[in-house]
Amino acid sequence: MNDSRIVALSLLLAVGLAGVVSVVTDSLAILGHTPIGLAIYLAVGIGLPQYVLARRTGSPLRLGLAALAIGGAALTVLVGAAMGSLTEEWRLGIVPILFLAVFGILIGSIVREFRTGFRTRS
Repeated sequence: MNDSRIVALSLLLAVGLAGVVSVVTDSLAILGHTPIGLAIYLAVGIGLPQYVLARRTGSPLRLGLAALAIGGAALTVLVGAAMGSLTEEWRLGIVPILFLAVFGILIGSIVREFRTGFRTRS
C-alpha cells in the first residue's frame, strides 16, 4: 500500500470513529469540539499514519511527529477528564489539529534540511 492510501485511510478511519463517538455520546466529537474528538483526530488521523510511515521509511522525523500527535491526544484526554467530561464542548475544533500537522511538517523539514546542509559541509 502506498503512502497516500495509508494517510487517506487513516483520515477516513478518524472521521468514522469520531462520527460513531458523536452518535453514541450525542456530542460534537466529529467536529473535534470535544476532548475525545480532538484525541481521535490527533491519535488516529495524524499519529497512526505518521507512525506507520515512519516504520516503513525509517524516518525519525515522522516518528517524532507521531509521538507528538499521540502525546497531544493523551494530554487532551487527561485534561478533558480533569475538567469533568470527555464529551464536554471546548469550541477548539479541528483548527489546532491542522496547526499541529502543518507545524510538525514544517519543523521536520527545517530539521531535515539543516541536517543535510550540516553533513555536506562537515
